[in-house]
Amino acid sequence: MESFAYQKYLRISSKKLVRLVSPLRGTSVEEALAAMQQLPSPHTNLVAKAIKSAYANLKVKKEEDISEKDAIIKSVIVEQSFRLKRLNPRARGRRDIIHRRFSHLKCVVTDEVSSNR
Repeated sequence: MESFAYQKYLRISSKKLVRLVSPLRGTSVEEALAAMQQLPSPHTNLVAKAIKSAYANLKVKKEEDISEKDAIIKSVIVEQSFRLKRLNPRARGRRDIIHRRFSHLKCVVTDEVSSNR
């Protein structure tokens, strides 16, 4: 059985978020949350929040208690969101455009062990 959790409009670029979540695929929820606590990035709490939410959704869906060791992260998908455009004044009346990138995060947690793990 699978459950999903979405985090939308995260104030971090998708390129930076992919670096955080790529080693989490196929690990248990317990290992992933422990890894998030060890990383120095300030955005790890956003990823941990999505994992905890997907795990809680799985417990409600399954209607029985599942340990964090048995719940496995099937996939973590990072998508680009919109960009805020900010202007940076330059010399001779010109300007540069700064893009503030946002992203979406989808976390899928399952209780079934896949054969390719």
